[in-house]
Amino acid sequence: MRDGRATVGWVAGLALALDIATKAWVEWTFRLGEGIWIIDGFLKLEHVRNSGVAFGMFADLAWRWRLPFFLVTLGAAGWLLWQMWDQAGTSAWGRVALGLIAGGAIGNLIDRLRYGEVVDFIDVWIGRFHWPTFNAADSCICVGTGILLVVLWRSKEAASSTPS
Repeated sequence: MRDGRATVGWVAGLALALDIATKAWVEWTFRLGEGIWIIDGFLKLEHVRNSGVAFGMFADLAWRWRLPFFLVTLGAAGWLLWQMWDQAGTSAWGRVALGLIAGGAIGNLIDRLRYGEVVDFIDVWIGRFHWPTFNAADSCICVGTGILLVVLWRSKEAASSTPS
């Protein structure tokens, strides 16, 4: 497609496939709460569930309170991605970023619809500091957001240096 939507679709599809495959492997390999250290004291794969939002926030709230929050957040994220298309969709990296974000968001949405929570499994420790457990979808969203910020920053920088 000329406008790059095919790129976004392919990247989103690959991100979604990666997320679904890794979560299926974790669910097949480990019981809930079970895991193994890949690098002692640093990286552990552990099958956990996150009923909250990013980093487990609001996990203690009842589903009837979390559901409206998820729906509003999903709508806002969709609208924001749609709006970003004008600024980032013209760039190849912008299309990759949007695809990563969309694919990751869809992967976590599928978990929320299936389980009411998200399957997480990547557990990182640095000394006594423990990063909240995450999954491939979260990684795609974070990497995509980072790329998108760079693309937007560079496009704004280029626009400000262009003579009027």
